Amino acid sequence: MRTSTHQKLDNRVFALASNLFNSVENPVEEQPKGPIAIQTTKPLQLKDRIIAVYPAIIEEAFSGTMDKYRKYIASYNFKTQAENDLIEVHNKSVRELCKSNVLSEVQTQYKKLFLLHNAKNCNPRAYNEAVTQFCNDYGLIVEKKKIQTVKYATEVVFQNLLHLYNSQLLKRNEKFIKGGITSKRPIEAFKINSLLVTKLKRNEVNSIAICSKTVRNHRNRLEEAGVFVEYHFAGQNRPVEVHINPEILVILDVYTSKLKNAESKEVTFLFGNVLPDNNESTRTFINENKKNENVDNNSQMIRSSSKALTGSDLFFTGTPNGNDSNCTMRAGRTEEIKEKTLSERLQRLILHPQELAENLANGHYHNYKPLDIRYLYQEAFRGTLTNEEFRELVLQDFFKSLSKIYKSATPYAGSYKKAITLYYQNKWIAFTGNSFNKSVIVDEISQMRWRIQWAVKWFAKNNFSPLFPFDYLDMTRKTAKEVGFEYTKTKWKEHLENQNKYDALKRKQQSGAVKRKEAINHAKKCETVLNRFFNDKLTYTQLFDYVQKNLPKEYLEKLPDMILNKSLKANEKTIAIHCNDIVKYSLLEL
Repeated sequence: MRTSTHQKLDNRVFALASNLFNSVENPVEEQPKGPIAIQTTKPLQLKDRIIAVYPAIIEEAFSGTMDKYRKYIASYNFKTQAENDLIEVHNKSVRELCKSNVLSEVQTQYKKLFLLHNAKNCNPRAYNEAVTQFCNDYGLIVEKKKIQTVKYATEVVFQNLLHLYNSQLLKRNEKFIKGGITSKRPIEAFKINSLLVTKLKRNEVNSIAICSKTVRNHRNRLEEAGVFVEYHFAGQNRPVEVHINPEILVILDVYTSKLKNAESKEVTFLFGNVLPDNNESTRTFINENKKNENVDNNSQMIRSSSKALTGSDLFFTGTPNGNDSNCTMRAGRTEEIKEKTLSERLQRLILHPQELAENLANGHYHNYKPLDIRYLYQEAFRGTLTNEEFRELVLQDFFKSLSKIYKSATPYAGSYKKAITLYYQNKWIAFTGNSFNKSVIVDEISQMRWRIQWAVKWFAKNNFSPLFPFDYLDMTRKTAKEVGFEYTKTKWKEHLENQNKYDALKRKQQSGAVKRKEAINHAKKCETVLNRFFNDKLTYTQLFDYVQKNLPKEYLEKLPDMILNKSLKANEKTIAIHCNDIVKYSLLEL
């Protein structure tokens, strides 16, 4: 973990303070001597479920499951206690610093905003991670939450949950036994209904005297500890679906009379000094390793999904340079690239401005595909590149994308170099001369890419040759007649306004549709209840009460008129029927 003699305060905080208060107190000087470690439990991803023909949790299976559960919880509680000790060290440091130093107004306001934003975060580990990030940016001024251990009462609830899970599995077995199905299949998810747990009885006495809320609290604690994995919520009217950790669950296959459980693997947790995933390899790199290790066809799906995300190469897709030696060199250094983190691979993409200008002039990027925005967001919030390096990376990606408008032109490398220098000196630079924060830059990437696409389409549609890059990117060319890139800001604003208008129109249409459906539904209800009234199935009092409680107010006001009109129509039909009968009778008499 990073340590320093001064608290780190973001540049934006100083800028805000200088504008609001004209002066800023120096941040607190003191820092704890030793690093503070934040421990988080890594969520267990269930890959291989237990496979059986007729699974059940009875006799030895139940006993074995409870033995594994106790060992697992004992290890979890021990590590959680160590985690809480380090949290207490952090909290003690915060209390001492806040007691001996007066927080600046900026720190006080940011602390209030943080606590307000994270007040509903019920997961203590996620909250503590947010506190770590906040303290790294604004100083040690927020305390962390302690992690609760799993108590003995949770074991009793877990036993009753196992009983319900066994009942669920037996019902499933009954269906397959009747159908004569004997094929092996993964055990199904456990559907937890908290109300059923409270109604379990032994010898006509409740098994555990707790309410549904308490059951849900114990379920959440088991999920937090990793006993329950692959949590799935499908709505408040349906039971929650989970899987019991395969390292704990033991199943008896009634068909073979053999016990089934997962292979013996140590359940590991992530403890110790934790940085915000700076050195985390992306999924694409993991899949590249799997390609070499896996000779079966079962990894084909992973390979195809990886290619769908990033193409054959994560960052160089769609950028042909016609240099076979470069391709050979990249293929020969595959093993080295696999070891690089995301931040290091992004850093390798940054070129010298002169080299970039020459490549642009030679048309190397006419079919360039921009960097995946997801990886840029990951780097902005979790990566190790400096703000200046990230700004340079994004600017070079911008110039490579902009080169599409020069497919039919031949600008000189010097013009490109002047344009690159212009943007390096003016784009995303604060008044202090420092680069904007990475989180600010990444939010503007989508805007810049949209403006590039608009410019490419405009030049193609109007068959107009663009100015040289330095002239085209001149930041003073803001009108349509000057044909500069800055004019695309106006089009971007129009695009946002049109989107807002479309969203408002869409909401209006949806609201109108809801009102029409309600009106049709109310009309149908009114017609139905009036027919029941005229068929002597309802009294007038019942009709009045129904209309008053279930229909809008205007229906109650018009109820007498509707009854009168319906009566007149009924009378007209009766008179018409009688007239027809009289005519027929007279004709028969004649």
